[in-house]
Amino acid sequence: MTSFWRTVGLAGMAFCSLSAAAEVFSPGSQRNGLDDLSETEVEHGVFSVGYTNTLAYNNDSQPGILFTARYFAGEKWYLLGEAQIGQFSTRAVINDGQEVRSDDEELLRYSAGAGYALLQGTASTSGVRAVPWVLAAELNAGEQHSGDTSGRYASLGLSVQFHGERIWTGIGVREFLVDDERLQSLESDGGTQWDISLGLYY
Repeated sequence: MTSFWRTVGLAGMAFCSLSAAAEVFSPGSQRNGLDDLSETEVEHGVFSVGYTNTLAYNNDSQPGILFTARYFAGEKWYLLGEAQIGQFSTRAVINDGQEVRSDDEELLRYSAGAGYALLQGTASTSGVRAVPWVLAAELNAGEQHSGDTSGRYASLGLSVQFHGERIWTGIGVREFLVDDERLQSLESDGGTQWDISLGLYY
């Protein structure tokens, strides 16, 4: 009889311990303040304005302003639209007594393309605040007008981008070619360009 009550007592203790364990590990629902996910902000892309410097073959380095729109099409892809205005030449070229390039030619370029993130990471100087960065390859095609002629434009370059909380910063460099017969005759139908831009998300 004593062993019977001992067995009953042990079973009761095991049941109580299981009940206590069940209460300890019972999960509860947590909302974490997100009542409606549709209210969270989504970044679709970036509008940016920057300073650019263009060095065409057989020409002086010329400054300009670069307007850019990026649309985030995927985790690593983005679509790209650009417009650039500025100087093309401040040095005249005379050929056989005829001016083939004036000393005040202006440049207008517009193009579209895409970028692909080759590397992604996070930069931090203080160990407390971190800024995501991207190294991307960009391909562009469009039209360039300089002086009184124009031609198809194509470029391939690299862009380093820092995605801050409110401000986007980008630094880029590219090689370009222009299908312009006048510039080809001047051997000035390509070159190198770099830019630095600041942007806002939309």
